[in-house]
Amino acid sequence: MEAVIQSFYTTAGLLWKALWALAIGYAFSSVIQVFISKKAAAKHLGQGTPKQLAVAALLGFVSSSCSFAALSATRGLFTKGASLVSALAFMFASTNLAIEVAALAYIFLGWQYALGLFVGAPIIITIQAILIKLTLPEKLATQALAHAKEQEGMEMDPSEGLPESIKAKLMSKLTWHRVGSSYKAEWKMVYKEIAIGFLVAGFVATLVPSSFFQAIFPTDLVMWLVVPLQALLAPILAIFTVIGSMGNGPLAAILANNGVTFGAIMAFLYADFNVPPAVKINANYYGWPFALYIAVITGISAILTGIAVHLIFALLGILPTEVKSITELAAFQIDYTFWLNILAIAIAVTLFSLARHTKQNHHH
Repeated sequence: MEAVIQSFYTTAGLLWKALWALAIGYAFSSVIQVFISKKAAAKHLGQGTPKQLAVAALLGFVSSSCSFAALSATRGLFTKGASLVSALAFMFASTNLAIEVAALAYIFLGWQYALGLFVGAPIIITIQAILIKLTLPEKLATQALAHAKEQEGMEMDPSEGLPESIKAKLMSKLTWHRVGSSYKAEWKMVYKEIAIGFLVAGFVATLVPSSFFQAIFPTDLVMWLVVPLQALLAPILAIFTVIGSMGNGPLAAILANNGVTFGAIMAFLYADFNVPPAVKINANYYGWPFALYIAVITGISAILTGIAVHLIFALLGILPTEVKSITELAAFQIDYTFWLNILAIAIAVTLFSLARHTKQNHHH
């Protein structure tokens, strides 16, 4: 019973540590979703050229969201004319380059891991583009696009029906109502993922011995074998945890505390689109053959990128040498986290209020 209580205490401490990053990150994401039209963006992403991949990654970065919301946005870009490689570049950037994900990596793991997300972004996007251009059957892509258009139905882009100019949007009550609604939708999409992720992390940190991780991630091999082998196993662990980008940060900290290499942890963070719920969502959007194809492409890309980033950081001599203890991370203190959480709660209350007003106005 003491261990169970300690697990819940650890869960609460980890969640408190990350609350501000999640709440403020989603607020920023909601604003961008309302102010940037997916239809307009898709017109500039139809060829999958290096320049368009960079634009897609930039759009993904500024419209950051959880893994599951990113899947819906990716489908919207794909059905409106973006190439698959551009859509996947947007999908990766909107989660792994999300402000809140980078903040969680910094909080739980350290600056090297947050930097690694940005260093690995062009690598994984390039690998995905090469693999797709070499392997994607045209018939499969055509069938997937038709299926996605059929499933998309009447879903509304949050930016539709708003004034054209930025100034007019800023002055429009409807704009801020949409921002509130998007913010509420983001939390509705992700709260279960966050709850499960932090609960798993709390219980694993308290109840699972180090010998378990040592058995899964062997360390008694030469380093040039350890990194690729652990990087290969990390995405498999990500699949079994059933946790997406918003919940795998604290679990990655536990892996780091148990000696898992930097490259393997980066591969684990990159593999958030290989979890069963994400694959199932893609199956609903595109059909199972295409969903499994995307899962294989993203999984291979995550492994190769994790290894590449580890090698780059090793050559630069900046591999992380210190690990933040779970006890330290889960401790409650009156520090910068406390005041940022107060700010985040105020922002959340304001945006949820705007969403409620939206619903009332629609009813009237």
